[in-house]
Amino acid sequence: MAESRSRSLMSNPGMMGSGDPALQALKVPPHSVEAEQSLLGGLLIDNTAWDRLGGVLTDKDFYRPEHALIYKVIQRLVGDNHPADVITVHEAVKSEQGGDLVGIDYLNSLAQSTPSAANIKGYADIVRDRSILRRLIEVSDNIVNSAFVPEGRSVRTLLDEAESRILQIGEEGSRKADYLEIEPLLKTVVARIDELYNRQGGSDITGIATGFIDLDKQTSGLQKGDLVIVAGRPSMGKAQPLDAKVKTVDGWKLMGDLRFGDRLASVDGQHSMVTGIYPQGIKQIYRVTFSDGREAECCDEHLWRVMYRDWDAPKVINTARLIEMLSCVRYKNRLWIDPVSGDFGHSNILPINPWVLGALLGDGTLALSHGSVMFSTKSPELIERMNALAGYEMELVHANAYDWRLVSKARIAANGQRQSVPTNYFRSALQDLGVLGCRSFDKYIPATYLEANKNSRLALFQGLMDTDGWIEKWGSIRFCTASKQLSEDVASLARSLGGFCSIAQKQSSYTYKGEKKQGRLAYVLNMSFAPGFQAFTLPEKKERLRTSWDRQRRVSFKSIEPSRVTEAQCISVSHPDRTYVTNDYVVTHNTAFALNIAENVALAEGLPVVVFSMEMSGEQLASRLLGSVGRVDQSRMRTGKLQDDEWPRVTDAIARLSNTQILIDETGALSSLELRARARRIARNFGGTLGLVVIDYLQLMSGSGSENRATEISEISRSLKSLAKELQCPVVALSQLNRGLEQRPNKRPIMSDLRESGAIEQDADLIMFIYRDEVYHPDTTQDKGMAEIIIGKQRNGPIGTVRLSWQGPYTKFDNLAMGSVGYSSGGYEPF
Repeated sequence: MAESRSRSLMSNPGMMGSGDPALQALKVPPHSVEAEQSLLGGLLIDNTAWDRLGGVLTDKDFYRPEHALIYKVIQRLVGDNHPADVITVHEAVKSEQGGDLVGIDYLNSLAQSTPSAANIKGYADIVRDRSILRRLIEVSDNIVNSAFVPEGRSVRTLLDEAESRILQIGEEGSRKADYLEIEPLLKTVVARIDELYNRQGGSDITGIATGFIDLDKQTSGLQKGDLVIVAGRPSMGKAQPLDAKVKTVDGWKLMGDLRFGDRLASVDGQHSMVTGIYPQGIKQIYRVTFSDGREAECCDEHLWRVMYRDWDAPKVINTARLIEMLSCVRYKNRLWIDPVSGDFGHSNILPINPWVLGALLGDGTLALSHGSVMFSTKSPELIERMNALAGYEMELVHANAYDWRLVSKARIAANGQRQSVPTNYFRSALQDLGVLGCRSFDKYIPATYLEANKNSRLALFQGLMDTDGWIEKWGSIRFCTASKQLSEDVASLARSLGGFCSIAQKQSSYTYKGEKKQGRLAYVLNMSFAPGFQAFTLPEKKERLRTSWDRQRRVSFKSIEPSRVTEAQCISVSHPDRTYVTNDYVVTHNTAFALNIAENVALAEGLPVVVFSMEMSGEQLASRLLGSVGRVDQSRMRTGKLQDDEWPRVTDAIARLSNTQILIDETGALSSLELRARARRIARNFGGTLGLVVIDYLQLMSGSGSENRATEISEISRSLKSLAKELQCPVVALSQLNRGLEQRPNKRPIMSDLRESGAIEQDADLIMFIYRDEVYHPDTTQDKGMAEIIIGKQRNGPIGTVRLSWQGPYTKFDNLAMGSVGYSSGGYEPF
């Protein structure tokens, strides 16, 4: 009976909708129109309810498109500090695509049908839950389809893909906690130090006091409602050896040969250039090896932009911390870096079509012993493509079996008669490139092709793959050659296009007169690329490429080992992510004063301090605070080799810090809207009173998506000033300096050195620059161990310079001792 009904339904699909309402209801994706309407109505009648949402929702969580549009408009209006009521939302909606779906009557009904916004968090939870259910259904359908049609993937592969998709829903469905308590972070830091140790054997101050006596005298402390900008050059130490290669837009350049203003290749094609060069002297260098064999060298303080499957955003981590993390099973082989997009390279005219050169290097015979350049294939498509692209009036002529000669058309026309034949430009071009005469085991790719733009490199790669590449049944792309140099060149080519590429050696053999003999050593390349990458142009090979497999092998950290001690150098770059490309297309990355102020406010004043750290992790900040308060050498903390007299200081620092109210939010790339909402909620938890908000750093915040970064920074700085006034506490934001600083003989920063300085200078109440002369003049300075805090702007006070002590091992600024060089009774040098 059931079988009969099933056949009936299958033969008449319309019955499924009209004849079985219960079954039809099951097909409607989970949603709650009422919850969506109540949430939007609550926002329309009470804009302050926005803060209670806590960034739980995005417009994509709404089922009905008109609701998503209304929410998006309200978000923009609230973020711009504009009222979001029925009239303003209706006017704003008109300019949006699909705005005709929303009438003023509907908006009015939303507001009138919602009695209050008291339960808006509950409505948001319902909307988000339904959104997660819809996403779960979508992903589950994909998993079911994959199980029915595995397309050659193993069960283990399918399980791994299913797990990652389900976990991704959980990651997308929840933001991390707004803040981390300092006490558990301290426990983690101390536990790690212990583990490593055992393993390796009547005041004038009217605002908030910073703890720096001379600075407080000049500023009367940090005032409530003030936006304070602390600016300095990037911290030193993030160095690479002078012979490390750095990718410029036109080719590789040694780190030691870089000059200010050099244009660099970037991970994503955005503009990038060298904005500063800082010699670091002799450093211990570490060799960083990745999962596909590529390598890079750097010092232990060098920074990396790292991804991990349980993180909702990349984190910036130094090499020393990576060494620790890789020793844990949890992270081993599971931390990876971004591949490059490949959008770099010169656009010079290439003497031979890159696809043709790739095909000849793959299946061509270039040895002079054959007289002519030969090409071997049984594919008509390849012969046709070669004839179409070879140029220089060249054409393939059949020699024997699958062999073809690439011959000048003029020579063919001569038909064996003695006749003047024009110079063979194709052959001359091959000779000029240095590849004519190469045998199979000494082929290579000329440098001008490896350094060409992305389109040319892709065509070259496709020529190689069309002729001598193949696809394994599980989707990996392979290439084999007897030439060690060619294998390294093809690997470099693949990596420059964003691919994963490892090289394995294989001993070849052949049979001669019935006897098996050992052949040359072969090099097999195993490659993987992002979905949609076109590795082939040959139809029969393109058909074998999967359209549904989307798992790309990641460039993960394999090992980090000490390699040598040599001279090193640090650079700063203008790329928004502060990343640049070094050896083997490895993408690498390029706070103490503000953190010391936060430490002093929390310890001395006993006030709550919130640190929004978008560069360093909470654990790293806790470690730095512990070393600063306890005056413990940071390098010994990283290795666990604490001296006997340092343990009591660590214990005392833990006791002191555990009684403070320091909260750390390590979420990356927060928008000004998200940061303000989080700060408000934290302030409410402490009765509406915060002592200090620190943002590390301003340029890492995300804006509204404007193409003009200066406009985004203007929006962010205005938002931070509004937050300071609203919470009635100082907001200290770290900022970068632009490259103009490095061009002057006097490296002391001035106002115009602030990156995107116009808006920041206008909105800030107090601007301070940090300058350490020993960074620029390590051999001649008279101010070793000293720092200058240059007050460049103070809305309600004088400008000038305050001198502080700099204690590098502890990453700590401190007051100068009375009577020391640079000390003055006022601690202040007016301009």
